[in-house]
Amino acid sequence: MINLAESVTIPKALLKALYVGLVKVDEALATIEELMDREGLERVRRAEGEYERGEYVTVRSGGEIENLSSE
Repeated sequence: MINLAESVTIPKALLKALYVGLVKVDEALATIEELMDREGLERVRRAEGEYERGEYVTVRSGGEIENLSSE
C-alpha cells in the first residue's frame, strides 16, 4: 500500500522542464570534462580545424552514417 505522505504529484510541464534542464546540465558537464582532458582538448582542436577547412559531411539519418562508414 502506498503511503500518500511519501508520494508527490508533479505537473507534466514541470517534469518536462526539469528533464530538459538536467539534460542541458549533463551536456555542459560532458563538455567541461572533455575540455579538461588533454586528449579530449586535442580532439576538439582537430575537429575545429577540420570544420574550418570544410572537411566534414552533413547527414540527416543514421542510414547515411552507415553508408559513409562502408565507403
